Amino acid sequence: MAMTPAERKRKQRERDQQRAEEQKLKIVDEGSQFYLMPFSQWAERDPDIGSCDMYMAMAGMEFPSFDDERDPEEFVFDRPAFGDEDVFGGAKGALARAERVVSLLLDTALTLASSVNLYKQNEINARLAELEKSTDVDRATAMKDAVRLNKILNQLEKQVRMPIPQWKVKSE
Repeated sequence: MAMTPAERKRKQRERDQQRAEEQKLKIVDEGSQFYLMPFSQWAERDPDIGSCDMYMAMAGMEFPSFDDERDPEEFVFDRPAFGDEDVFGGAKGALARAERVVSLLLDTALTLASSVNLYKQNEINARLAELEKSTDVDRATAMKDAVRLNKILNQLEKQVRMPIPQWKVKSE
């Protein structure tokens, strides 16, 4: 039986999405042939790596070490939880490990920021609803509080823009 145009389009989208996922796993650093010094040697001398240790310690986490050329796969906690899938696309060495850490930290920061943002918006909206229903609060004070809460909500609706140096070099 022939597929409808909608079914063909859905199948095409599924194939495109699968190809995009596969491409994300195929990490080929276009400049890798030019990197002669192993990243682990570079990391030993780079003071910024020490700063990363400090920031992570302040957050109560341990920053991964890049003092050897082991692959990212060797550092995964609870590997069976991720199944048999090659979660790092065959990435090798300390440089690939550092690149994955950057990506994972960014994903973590975005997810946590979204959760904190949602929590704050829910709480502010709850306070606004309480103000609307309240009968024992002075109307002038309630209006003043509502304006303040709405300003906070407006601020929470904005996105933060932070410049981040490019750390991946992909072939096109």
